[in-house]
Amino acid sequence: MLKVRIVGPRSRIDDAIKALHSAAVLHIETVPEEDFRNGGILRRLPIEAERVREKEELERARDTIKSLTALVPPPPVVRPARVEAGEIPRYMGDLAHIGERARELRARKDSLSEELSSLGKYERLLRGFAPMVSRLGGLRNFEVAGITLERTREDIAGLLETEVSRITEGAYRMLTKDLDAETVGVVLAYPRHFDPQVKALLSGRAIGEVRLPDEYADMALVEALLLMGRRRARIPGLIRDIDRELSAISFQWYDEIAGTERAIENALDEFGALSYAAASSFAFIIEGWVPAERYGDLLKEFREAFGEKVRLTPIESGAARDDSAPVLIRNPWFIRPFEVFLSALPPPRYGSVDPTIYVAVFFPAFFGLIVADMGYGAVTMALALFIRSRLKGGKEAYRDIATVLAIASASAIFFGFLFGEFLGDLGERLGLQPIIFHRIEALTTLIYVTIGIGIFHVLLGIALGIKSAVTRKKPKKAGAKTAFFMLVVSFLWVLGSATGNLPGEYFWAAVAVAALSFAALAVLEGILGPVDFLEALGNIVSYVRIMAVGTASVVMALVANRLGSLPESVFIGVVVAGLLHSLNLLLSILSPSIQSMRLQYVEFFSKFYEGGGRRYRPFRRR
Repeated sequence: MLKVRIVGPRSRIDDAIKALHSAAVLHIETVPEEDFRNGGILRRLPIEAERVREKEELERARDTIKSLTALVPPPPVVRPARVEAGEIPRYMGDLAHIGERARELRARKDSLSEELSSLGKYERLLRGFAPMVSRLGGLRNFEVAGITLERTREDIAGLLETEVSRITEGAYRMLTKDLDAETVGVVLAYPRHFDPQVKALLSGRAIGEVRLPDEYADMALVEALLLMGRRRARIPGLIRDIDRELSAISFQWYDEIAGTERAIENALDEFGALSYAAASSFAFIIEGWVPAERYGDLLKEFREAFGEKVRLTPIESGAARDDSAPVLIRNPWFIRPFEVFLSALPPPRYGSVDPTIYVAVFFPAFFGLIVADMGYGAVTMALALFIRSRLKGGKEAYRDIATVLAIASASAIFFGFLFGEFLGDLGERLGLQPIIFHRIEALTTLIYVTIGIGIFHVLLGIALGIKSAVTRKKPKKAGAKTAFFMLVVSFLWVLGSATGNLPGEYFWAAVAVAALSFAALAVLEGILGPVDFLEALGNIVSYVRIMAVGTASVVMALVANRLGSLPESVFIGVVVAGLLHSLNLLLSILSPSIQSMRLQYVEFFSKFYEGGGRRYRPFRRR
């Protein structure tokens, strides 16, 4: 990364920002505070009142567009129209009547949906009350009131009947029925001249009087039910008509809506860039970071656009040691999916190591060593590729996970071929033989292999830590990491010599190197140095989990095959084996993934990874 400064006449700042916006390479930074101190001539760039009003208009236009996009459903494919900043007012004028019509349609649809819900509720209540009302007979001069009570307050019904009897002097009829599990329905019939007193009684908090909408209030029960049924059957068609019209509006106008929204956001971004700049009475300054290989292109564009009136110059910043420098992570296309592992961590500091390429090598290798079954690997790959094919648009992280799983499954197929495993020992029954060794019969060998892998992986992590410290020009840290590396190597040599696994003639030389390395590490790192050393030894032993989890999977596959062969019925045997293999397959996706990720994050990254960086975010058009 190269830090640059752009200086030019204050009258050209808008043109300079537009040029940077089009170039899409500069990560803009705020001009440092020290440039404003000690009576300097630089100040934060003031925004004129006219520009403030322009910004406010753009913000109102953005709110209008966002409300319009909430009203109009997006079509399956959106190709935003190319709208320039100067064309925004014209497009907003064209979209004004579209917004008005969309709001009318949406309000109508919401009203119909609410009516449909209300009609369903009233229809259920009326159907519950209908048998009770019919039992009251022809009480022409009587008022009929329907009420609902919560089942937990059924005692109110008795108190209500007592009060209605008192008010009407016994001239009433009262019927009750369970409407649902939580509600009791009550129908009261009483002389009409008692209506004011009864209505006042029914206004209690625990009593819900059924009040029909005005258009049904004066109808007979059967007539209201019939009309409600017809209306409820008609409303879905009206809603579909509204949806079709909204879809037609979307098909015709959504590209213009999306293009206008993008143009507004771009214009507001340019206003935001002004807040990073500094200015004197006659000049402006903008600072930022650009990838070193793109600096020449940016310089050429500015010279062609402004000549010598606007200057673009590099600033000596010591970027290798500058933690403020943004980080640009760039990997080949076949490694890029593994960047998903970094999404759970803060970006690495500038100048430190990007671990993506190492994860792309070791994660599939560890996953394959644990699963190591051609059948499970093939099914997992098919599942991963199917999921990947179904994930499109805005789901890149999930596509990357599916891609990583497919690559790891290929590794599982490869190691399954080497170990001669296909759905456990089913491959052996079909004549498949291991090329290197059978996992169940070579557990000791597997332990040595996995510990060897752990030694290599941990030492590689420490070596990357040395590289990072050297690149970032931190000699003390580089020395500590080197002592750490030498201590682990020499201690392992001493251990191997003492156990007879390594030549003994270098034993005392290794002891001397270990003692010197331990002393150097203690001096450079303090108490944390020896602690890190002990942790590294534990990390190496931790790689035995590759053998342990893999062996458990093999045993479960064998159990599935043995249990499947016990029943006399072939069909039952296939079902039993299939269920157990399905469970083992699920575990063979989850457990190896978790264990492989743990070995990356804990045992490997802890030796070199330096988080706390900032991602490179160039000032670019949306």
